[in-house]
Amino acid sequence: MISKIFRSIVTVATASALVSIAAAPQLHAQVNSSLVTNRLTQVVDENSRVTLRGTVSPMANAANDRGAVPDSMPLDHIQVVLNRSASQEAALKQLIQQQHTPGSPSYHKWLTPAQFGAQFGPSDQDVATLGAWFQSQGFNIQKVNAGKQTMVISGNAAQFRSAFHAEIHKYMVNGETHYANATNPQIPTALAPVFGGFTSLNNFRPHSYAHVLGHATYDPKTGHATPQWTYGNSSGESFVLAPGDFAKQYDLPSTLDGTGETIAVINESNIDISLVNSFRSLFNLPNNPPQVILAGNDPGIDGINDPDGPNYASGEAYLDVEWAGAVAPKATVDLVIAGDTALESGVVLAAEHAIYTNLAPVMSLSFGMCEQNLGSSNAFLNDLYEQAAAQGITVVVATGDSGAAGCDNDNTEEYATGGLAVSGYASTPYNVAVGGTDFFYSDYATGAASITNYWSTTTSQNPSTSLMGYVPEQPWNDSQFGLNAVNYYQATQQTTIAGGGGGASTCATGTVNTSNGSFSACTAGYAKPAWQTGFGDTHRDIPDVSLFAAIGLNYSYYPTCAADGDCQAASGSNLIQITGVGGTSASAPSFAGIMALVNQKYGRQGQADTVLYALATQFPAAFHDITNGSNSEPCSFSTTASSNTPNCISVTSPITLSASGITEGALGTGTTPEYSAKTGYDLATGLGSVDAATMINDWGSVKFATSTVALTSPSAGANFTHGQSVTFTGTVTGTTPTGNVAIETDSAGQAGQGLPGLLNGTPSVLTLNGGAFSGSLSTLPGGTYNVWASYGGDSKNAAAESTPFLITVAPEASGIAFNL
Repeated sequence: MISKIFRSIVTVATASALVSIAAAPQLHAQVNSSLVTNRLTQVVDENSRVTLRGTVSPMANAANDRGAVPDSMPLDHIQVVLNRSASQEAALKQLIQQQHTPGSPSYHKWLTPAQFGAQFGPSDQDVATLGAWFQSQGFNIQKVNAGKQTMVISGNAAQFRSAFHAEIHKYMVNGETHYANATNPQIPTALAPVFGGFTSLNNFRPHSYAHVLGHATYDPKTGHATPQWTYGNSSGESFVLAPGDFAKQYDLPSTLDGTGETIAVINESNIDISLVNSFRSLFNLPNNPPQVILAGNDPGIDGINDPDGPNYASGEAYLDVEWAGAVAPKATVDLVIAGDTALESGVVLAAEHAIYTNLAPVMSLSFGMCEQNLGSSNAFLNDLYEQAAAQGITVVVATGDSGAAGCDNDNTEEYATGGLAVSGYASTPYNVAVGGTDFFYSDYATGAASITNYWSTTTSQNPSTSLMGYVPEQPWNDSQFGLNAVNYYQATQQTTIAGGGGGASTCATGTVNTSNGSFSACTAGYAKPAWQTGFGDTHRDIPDVSLFAAIGLNYSYYPTCAADGDCQAASGSNLIQITGVGGTSASAPSFAGIMALVNQKYGRQGQADTVLYALATQFPAAFHDITNGSNSEPCSFSTTASSNTPNCISVTSPITLSASGITEGALGTGTTPEYSAKTGYDLATGLGSVDAATMINDWGSVKFATSTVALTSPSAGANFTHGQSVTFTGTVTGTTPTGNVAIETDSAGQAGQGLPGLLNGTPSVLTLNGGAFSGSLSTLPGGTYNVWASYGGDSKNAAAESTPFLITVAPEASGIAFNL
């Protein structure tokens, strides 16, 4: 048997489960220092350079360009990505698989950041070599972050241009000043084995997914409120989803409260803690104020009380902190914040701090940006979350608020123009993506009478709780394709694209066109993780789960205390002012709170999707399966195909609601291809919403059948020529195994490029059919080495590998071609 530390594992973490154990001190995996070698061995030739493709944001375009910044402009906190070697990436993927596989010696033995860096970071000599080159270019070395994935340097614009042959320009977008690189930077070829690029070269902010609706007058004795905004249900009574109502809707267990757990909430705004304390007091939550942790410069309190705030991020911060704490009331909630730098978003700096310091076993992030706009930063986010998974951190990310059109802005656009897309912050294989739902009242045809079947209209027996039982759900969708919105839009003819994000990853990777050197940012999305096999298509799909995220059109929204005067009663009145909020920004921290309850019982979980999908198969009662509605959005359709917005399809009949049922169509001119809610997994709500008590109770009971893999061809000792097409066949045994098998080698020439399912940059995944797999590959590297097949498992079967054996791939014949 070969040493597995050099195996090039190209499948993502296996489907796995957690045995029912009491919370215990975390164990740590052993560090394998033999993976760390010196890779910067060539003399640096400044005239031999490679271009770092995919670093220019689409927003850094000629229309927004205001010219180069002054040479003297300081550039602090430039983050350089430090590449892992192919053998390190292979070993890391294998370790994460084992950490999430019951029975493995590494099961739940999470790494510390120092251990992660010692095993999967560059050598100290390579760090010194790279640092010396930066210093020779005039940069200061600030630090190497824990985990050794990034090095932080600082300098000025002139030094950046000289070192990387690229300029930093000023851009104006929607009246805001931003800074970004105008062209792709170049680096010396000799540094490329370790110098992997930059985490970011712009400060275009990721989008907050909080919908701050405005003030409402709330009666804590009945749980009812009267909104003061004009959108949607703007008059009469609302049914606020207070913490007690949330606990009833999602069956929070009464025996768990988050004691001893910590949730890291990522944001770019500070808060007034007294408002959070008022929220907790209003809703009868125990006194447990959040902690504010600075990961950079203090950004101040932005947005709610500051109309000039650029991102209204304080509304996001109050929502996230208050609702993570409402679901897990005795957990420690850490608000991790940082101000933007010239070339980096404060949100990313805060997320890095939470992971590099191993701050909390659960991290909640409610910001995002579509994969297309992230470019090469997709790979950095993937690697960052990958480190989190190895450390046992569950990264919970909101999917976004523009339905199936993830590149469009739900706050400013009435029709989708960017086509189908998802947020790159939420689409990696190493995070739990949380989408949004709305309530579904069955008799829409006759108005809102059925609402009173679920909400009390009299003084509540339990203050701040007026929900009487579980309300059926649908995908949150306020466009005319949303079942709850049709009556409103039939009356007003207004349109929006607000709705829970979901869809397939399509743009996480890019390639260089060898004929002209151009970069295509959308070669492919992330491959289907093993734990998601059997759910959806061949891509990484989101969401994984969903929770309530609606913004009041259907009578309900989340209450927060987020502005001056909130949670205070007027003199002589029992009515309280609250700020109404919604969006997947609310569902993500709420699910983070649920994960804190899971951790309280079972300990750190890492990538919790490995259990969630198995639960859906083995214990379906853990989820509320959502089967009505969609997250399809309106778009501009024309009979002239050239004028259509991407992915827009024609629809001819409007949605109609009647006592006999629902007929779907459109009031607009077109729609994105519909991602309908259906039985089982779907791209509108994922696995559905959760019954938390059932989910947590069954969490430790998920089991997986033992599987075996046999690679029947090629045969041991076979010889091939480089570039030759080689047929691989074999079988997997288990409980009706499904999913994929990856062909792997221990060749030093195999490089996964940081993404699963690649062999020398080409997909090497073969799909199972009746327990058998077969396919041909022409990308085997040269040399004599071992080859084997690796099965990633599924929601019923454990991962397994075939026995390795040697093959030889000889050099192909060369020739000379001359063209004049």
